[in-house]
Amino acid sequence: MRNVALIQVNYRFGNNVFLPHSAGLIRAYCESIPEIADNFQFLDFVYLREDPTEVAQRLETPEVIGISCYMWNWEWSKKLAEQVKKFHPDCLVVLGGPQVPAQPYDFLESTPYVDLIVHYEGEITFSEILRERLRDNPDYSRVDGISVRGQEGQHIQTPGRARTQDLGVLPSPYVAGCFDYLMSEPYDFHAS
Repeated sequence: MRNVALIQVNYRFGNNVFLPHSAGLIRAYCESIPEIADNFQFLDFVYLREDPTEVAQRLETPEVIGISCYMWNWEWSKKLAEQVKKFHPDCLVVLGGPQVPAQPYDFLESTPYVDLIVHYEGEITFSEILRERLRDNPDYSRVDGISVRGQEGQHIQTPGRARTQDLGVLPSPYVAGCFDYLMSEPYDFHAS
């Protein structure tokens, strides 16, 4: 099995912690696809703001890491991505969320530790990234809704993906049990 780590870090307020809802949506959707469930194992969510170097070192041989980026975790997320590449150089580092740049060419140029950027909704796009990763010679330019490093320093922004109109196709991370193991953690979780 290939390991996937999903990260959605927020602030902790005393004993209050937010569940990593967006990361849970991605995991629930991906695990509903047999090809992904048979080949990838999702590691425990990273949801607490801890030292990025220590987090990167603790990850168990990640093949793919997906980081959900917001303005409140943007700098931390970039630092984690950099540390993941340092300790796990073959890991595919994927950034998504509302904070990633819509025109990412300068960003990709300045962050060699980021491999892919997901634009807008991530559930279907991330599942296609994982499926592409299973190929002998992955070509991420076949995945809509991303920006990726191309050959010889060129960057490719693939065609946008249509927004999901039927939310019924997206399994609930609560019903799918993605957060069940977290309930034994010593925090008061808040759902989003």
